Amino acid sequence: MANTKLIGARIKPELEERMKALAARERRTVSDWIRCRLEDAVAAASQPEQHSSEAA
Repeated sequence: MANTKLIGARIKPELEERMKALAARERRTVSDWIRCRLEDAVAAASQPEQHSSEAA
């Protein structure tokens, strides 16, 4: 079993409805859908930024 930590967040009611619809489309619970999105966001944020500099 993975170590997990419960976090809370306030969301706008209209955003909650959109999240429910998106979760239903992927056949997930809302909490699973949020967890997946958070994991994606953390993974993206932890990757080093790649800058391509062009010589002028």
